[in-house]
Amino acid sequence: MDTETKRATYHSAAYVASGSAMMSFKPINAIHQHLCAFHCYSNDHTRHVEAHHYCTHRNRDFHQCVIYDSDEANARLIGIEYIVTEEVFKELPEEEKKYWHSHKYEVESGLLQLQVKSGVPAVATDAAEQPAMLELQRTYGKTIHTWAYDVHPDLPLGPPNLMMSYPGDHFAPPEELVRERDGKYGMDTAAKRKLRAEYLPPYGKVQSSDAWEQTGKAIVFEAVEKDIQTK
Repeated sequence: MDTETKRATYHSAAYVASGSAMMSFKPINAIHQHLCAFHCYSNDHTRHVEAHHYCTHRNRDFHQCVIYDSDEANARLIGIEYIVTEEVFKELPEEEKKYWHSHKYEVESGLLQLQVKSGVPAVATDAAEQPAMLELQRTYGKTIHTWAYDVHPDLPLGPPNLMMSYPGDHFAPPEELVRERDGKYGMDTAAKRKLRAEYLPPYGKVQSSDAWEQTGKAIVFEAVEKDIQTK
């Protein structure tokens, strides 16, 4: 087989199938949860993006998620999110806390939802969500997007972006964006909000979370050239 023919097999279905049969995907296979929500840019709360989190739990206090822009097979891989419990968040240095956001409003408002396969009854989804939402209500996330697909849909250009969530109705994503998401995946954010009000306990987030609400300042990542250390 000549070089060009060999190279062409790299994108063939047969090559992909052989790779799936020969290789291990243990970290990916550990993913057991799909959460759908929205993120906004830390310094631009007029830009909102749909975010599909595929998560695994390293332990009871720490979850890690890879984030895509949809649930399609060819979805863009746009970022990551680390999720910690309130107990871990409280112990973070104050400067570090600026990178993190609370999940209280996302959960209580119904914006954050488990995304299940089509055909799963709503009553089953609601039952599966309750343990997850009771846990996530009291957690905090650090989210970094490496692909600003709302500006650069074809390639992940530029530096990464720190992303934030929403602390209240006054900062929520546009209603039309939420309606579009709900219609696409058979969700009902308003109904989730009403249902969760019946089983979620009152919770006051850690005072030092979502620091930008008090300061009006955001953390951004900017590319800076520095001398390379070789010794």
